[in-house]
Amino acid sequence: MLKILCVNEKCTAPNRIFLWNERPYLEADGKLAEEGDEDAVSFVVPCKNCGTKNKIWVTKVREEDGIVRTI
Repeated sequence: MLKILCVNEKCTAPNRIFLWNERPYLEADGKLAEEGDEDAVSFVVPCKNCGTKNKIWVTKVREEDGIVRTI
């Protein structure tokens, strides 16, 4: 489980932090990253408390899930 800081300043989650189960979406060695990191891919994760969409950067996305688009 990854801890995500919600971008919504009025989020009802404790300290605006919610948990996201990344295992269905990332390979075993996938992790949070920053924009510009090698192999980083943006991913949108809705907050489980307020529903706000949070853009995060991760590595090692499972491409077979059909969630990665190549341009």
